Amino acid sequence: GVTVAYLIDPFTQSISEVNYSGDYKEICNHLQCDLFDVVYINRENDCVFIDDEGLFKENQTFFKVSGYPEPLAGRGLVLGTTEDGDSCSPMLSIEELRSMVSFPILVAGYI
Repeated sequence: GVTVAYLIDPFTQSISEVNYSGDYKEICNHLQCDLFDVVYINRENDCVFIDDEGLFKENQTFFKVSGYPEPLAGRGLVLGTTEDGDSCSPMLSIEELRSMVSFPILVAGYI
């Protein structure tokens, strides 16, 4: 079946639902990157995939997720994780995610 994911776009300051087929290359397409990293944002194993090289890109912008200490660079893709470690739809609703995400106005070079 199709997995629902949430795309956090700090460039447009929006969070939208996207479909995820399970192909990891789709994560790179959504994030517009070559390499990705992942951070966990709650006890339900929901996670945000982020651009692994995001801190090195020019004209970058950031977002924060409440409960996670660091600002995250570039776009983020939120997915859940099954007990087997596979990606699945997040436990969070998009409304809950929207209440957790903020888009700080950051000057390049000052995080």
